[in-house]
Amino acid sequence: MPPLKDRHPLPLWSGSSDEPWRSLEERRSGATCSAVEEEFPPGASRPPEGLSRRALLELAAFGSAAAGLSGCFRQPPEPLMPYSRPPPEVTPGVPLHFATGLVLDGYARGLVVRSDEGRPTKVEGNPLHPESLGAAGAHEQAALVGLVDPHRARLVRHGGERATRVALFERLRELARRTDQGAGLRFLVEPTASPLWARAFARVLERYPRARVVPFSATDIGAAREGARLASGRSLLSLPRFQAARVVVSLDGDFLSNLPGSLRAAREFTAARMPPDLNRLWVVESHLSVTGAFCDQRLRARPSRVPWLARALAVEVGRVLGRADLVALEEGSVALSDVERRWVTAAAKDLASRRGGALVVVGARQPAAVHALAHLLNDVLGAEGHTVSWVDETRSPAPDAGALPALVEEMRAGVVDTLLITAWNPVYRAPVDVPFTEALGRVRDTVYCTLHDDETSAACAWSVPATHPFESWSDAGAPDGTVTLLQPLIAPLVEEAVSPLECVSFFSGELAASSHEQLQALWRERSGGAGRFQEQWEGWLAEGVVSGTRLPEVRVRVEAAPVLAAVRALAPPSEDGLELQLITDAKVHDGRFGTNPWLQELPDPMTKMTWDNAALVSPATASRLGLERGARVRLELRGRALEAPVLVVPGQADDTVTVPLGYGLTRGSPVASGVGVNAYALRFQDAPWSARGLMLTRIAGHHDFALTQEHWRMEGRPLALQTTRSEFESYREKLLTRLQEPQEHLYPPRPGTQTPPHRWGMAIDLHRCTGCGACVVACQAENSIPTVGKDQVRRGREMHWLRIDRYFLGGEDDPGVVTQPLMCVHCEYAPCEYVCPVAATVHSDEGLNQMVYNRCIGTRYCSNNCPYKVRRFNYLDYTGGDSRARMYRNPEVTVRSRGVMEKCTYCVQRIEAARITARVEGRSIRPGDVDTACAQTCPTRAIAFGDLDHAEAEVSRLHRDVRHYALLNQLGTRPRTVHLVRLKNPSEERA
Repeated sequence: MPPLKDRHPLPLWSGSSDEPWRSLEERRSGATCSAVEEEFPPGASRPPEGLSRRALLELAAFGSAAAGLSGCFRQPPEPLMPYSRPPPEVTPGVPLHFATGLVLDGYARGLVVRSDEGRPTKVEGNPLHPESLGAAGAHEQAALVGLVDPHRARLVRHGGERATRVALFERLRELARRTDQGAGLRFLVEPTASPLWARAFARVLERYPRARVVPFSATDIGAAREGARLASGRSLLSLPRFQAARVVVSLDGDFLSNLPGSLRAAREFTAARMPPDLNRLWVVESHLSVTGAFCDQRLRARPSRVPWLARALAVEVGRVLGRADLVALEEGSVALSDVERRWVTAAAKDLASRRGGALVVVGARQPAAVHALAHLLNDVLGAEGHTVSWVDETRSPAPDAGALPALVEEMRAGVVDTLLITAWNPVYRAPVDVPFTEALGRVRDTVYCTLHDDETSAACAWSVPATHPFESWSDAGAPDGTVTLLQPLIAPLVEEAVSPLECVSFFSGELAASSHEQLQALWRERSGGAGRFQEQWEGWLAEGVVSGTRLPEVRVRVEAAPVLAAVRALAPPSEDGLELQLITDAKVHDGRFGTNPWLQELPDPMTKMTWDNAALVSPATASRLGLERGARVRLELRGRALEAPVLVVPGQADDTVTVPLGYGLTRGSPVASGVGVNAYALRFQDAPWSARGLMLTRIAGHHDFALTQEHWRMEGRPLALQTTRSEFESYREKLLTRLQEPQEHLYPPRPGTQTPPHRWGMAIDLHRCTGCGACVVACQAENSIPTVGKDQVRRGREMHWLRIDRYFLGGEDDPGVVTQPLMCVHCEYAPCEYVCPVAATVHSDEGLNQMVYNRCIGTRYCSNNCPYKVRRFNYLDYTGGDSRARMYRNPEVTVRSRGVMEKCTYCVQRIEAARITARVEGRSIRPGDVDTACAQTCPTRAIAFGDLDHAEAEVSRLHRDVRHYALLNQLGTRPRTVHLVRLKNPSEERA
C-alpha cells in the first residue's frame, strides 16, 4: 500500500506531512518490528496456552450445559408468594428512572439512574442539572460496579475483630455523652457543598463548641480559594463561562478532563468551537493532558516554570493594554527561551484583542499566587460578567492545606480522644511528612466509615462499613449552588452498612431521625414550611434539582497590589536536575476508584495504559538517561524512595518525571491491591504537586504494560483526519472528495426490497471529541461487556465494543494529537457478512449489521475480514464469578458466554424499545426517540445517532456537513457511520 502522503495531495495532519503514529516504538521501528507488522497483537488470535480450539468449544458446551442445569434448582421448603400483585408503579419489563446524583470533589453531578424492577442498571446524566447537562462521565457510569462490589466492607470491626452495629452504636452514645464541650472531639471529613452535612456540622459545633471539623482533600488543597481571597479579599468561587469565551489560556489546567466541572466545561467549550466561528485555546503544561491534546497552541514546560510563564504572560498583556503595574513584573523575572517568548507574546496579543471574550484559567496544581494573577488578568481583560462569574464558596468545611497537619499535632499532643473519619482513606493519601498513621495510634477512639477495609481501616479502632451513595439519602450542591437531592436506588446490600451521616447524628443530636427524615426536615424548613411542601418535595425528587437554589452572582473588585506582591514572592524556577510532578489519574482519580475494574481497564486517554501507572518521561529525557519503555527506576526525593516502571511519552516536558496518583493500594480489594505504584510516597506537605531535586536511578528488571493503542492495526490507512481551518476551507474538495463519494465495491448489489421503514446511521464529530472515554464505559454498562484483566488486555483480548484511537501527528517531542472513537460502522456492504460460514452476522433491512449469537461458532473469519478491526472474540467465560454482578446487567441484552464474536449493535435494544413504544402509541418513531448509550452520555455531543431518512435529525445534518467523510471509503464498504474532520485554529502570530 502506498504511503499516506502519496494518496493525499495535501496534508490532513495539522500541517505536517508526516504520517500519523500511535507510539514511539511504532514510529521508530517502522516496518521492521514484527509487532507492528502483524494485523492483530501478538497472541491475540491464538487460544489460551494449553487449550486447543476443540477443548475450548467443549468447555463452551459444558458451560451451556451447566447453565441449563443451574436452572433446575430446588425451591426452599418455606411457602413462597408469587409476584402476582406488583406495586402500581412497577410493570415487569418496563424500567423506571430516578433522579439522583454523585458527589465528586465536594460537588454534585446530577444523574438519572435506570432501575429494572428494583435493580439500578444504567447511569445517565440529568439534562436539568447545571453540571451534567445530560452527560455522565466514566466515574458516574462505573458507580454501579462500586455498588455491587463483592469486596465491599461487610462487617463492623473493633480492634481488628468482628463486632456488631449494636456495640458500635452503644460506644458512640457513650462518646456523645461528654461534658468537656468537645475539647477532644474531632471530625475528619471531605469538603462538601451539601446543605444537610453543613447543618449537621453546625449542630455538632453548637453542642460541642470546642470540637473541630477538619477538612481533608488530596485533590483540592485550597490554592484556588486562597487565590480568590488574595484577589478579592473574600473566599469566593469563580465560574468560567466557556460558551462566551473566544480565546482561552489554560495555565496547567486540564479543565476538559479533571473534576469538578469538566462535564459542563467540555460541553460549553466545544459548543463555542463549532465552525465557522472557532474559538482558540492556548495551553501551557508539563505533561500531555486531554486539554493539551485538544488545544490549538500548546507549550510544554517544567512544573517550576509554569508560574513564571504566567508572570511573563501578565507582563505582555500589560504591555499591550498599557498597564504599568503588570509591566513592572518584568523586573526580576527569569529569562525565557525563544519558544516560550513567542508563545507568551502571541497568547497575550490574542487575549488583548478579545477583551470581554478572553478567559484565563488555572489548574488546581498551581500555587495561590498564580490563581490570583489569573483573576487579575481576567479583570483587566473585562472578563467579569462575560466569561467569568463569581459566587460564594459553599463547601463546608472549606479546603485548607494546613488543617491535617494541625490535627496531627493535636493528636500527637494527646489533645484528641475521639476522631470520627468519613474522608476516604487518609492513611493512604496523607503527605509522607505528616505522621498521620502514627498519630492515630495515640487517639483512644477512632471510628472510620468506609466502603472497603483499606489502609485506614487497619489503623483505626472501629471500622464501619458505609452505605454506597446509591443506598442512602442526602443532598449536594453544584459549584453554582444548585442543590440536588440524592435518593437511594436500592436498600443497602451490606446488612451492617451504616450511613456516615448516621454516625455523625450521634453527636449532632438527631439520632432519632433517619437520614430521610433529617433531609425532609431541612428542606421543609428552607421552603418556609409551606402547605405545599410535599408536592414541592416530590417535584424536586422527580427533576433532580431543588428549584431556586442557584446562588446569586457576586460583583468582585480585584485588588492588584496583594496579587502582584504574591507573584513577586514566587520561588525562582529550577534550572537543572529532574523535577517530579504528581497528577490525579484520569481514571482512578486520587485512588478512590481503584477498586473499580471498569475504570482500571478503561484505557488512559493519552497513554492508553490499563491496570497500571508509570513514571512518565519525555523522549529526550529517556534518551539522555538511557531509558526505554518498561525500564524500572528508583525515584528518590528528600530521603524517600519509590520504585516504578518507565513509560516514554510524547508531549512530556523535558527533565520532568510525571507519576499519576491513586495506585499502589495494599488493602481493600484484590482489584486494586498491587496495581501500580503508590506515588503518595513522594508527596510532601509543602510540595503536594511538584518538587525539585528528584534523583532517578535505573535498577534491574523490566515491566510489561497493558497498552491498548497498538492493538487493532488498520495498515496505515487514512483514519482520524485533522487539519487547520484555513487549509480545509481552501482545499476541501481536493482533501475529501474521494472520502465522501460512493466507491465501487467487490460484492454484487443486494436484491431489491421494499423501502425500509428506517435507515439507522451515526456521525462522530472529531472536532468535538476530547477522548475522555465516557462513551466507552457507557457502552460497557449498556451492553453488559465484561472486564478481562491485565493479562488478557496485554494479549490484545480486551472486550470493549467501542475504542478511542489516539494518533500523534508530527515530531516526538511536542506532537499534535487527534482522537477517534471507533466501533462497528455497520457497512452497507459488510465484508464480515460474506465470510461467515453459519450466517451469524447478517444485515437487516434497516441497515444494521446484526450478530446472531446462538449461530456463532467462533471461526473469527469475520474479524479477519473486517478492515476496521472492531469485532471482539470472547475467549473465556468472563461473565462468571460473583452472582451479584448480574444485578447491574442490562436485562434487555444477552450476556454472551465464551466462544462467540461480539461487536457494537447500535444499541438495537433501544431501537426495539422505541419501536414498541411508537407502536403502542400508534405513531412512527420520531427524531430523538432513540439514542445509543455512547451518544447519550457524550459530554461534548460528539456522537449523533438516528434515522437518516429524517432530514431534520442531527445525524442527517452531520451526514450532509462538508467535513464528513466515510472511513476507509476506498474499500467500498459504505459505512453507515461517518466521521467529521477535526479543525484546528492556530494563531496567525507565530507561536
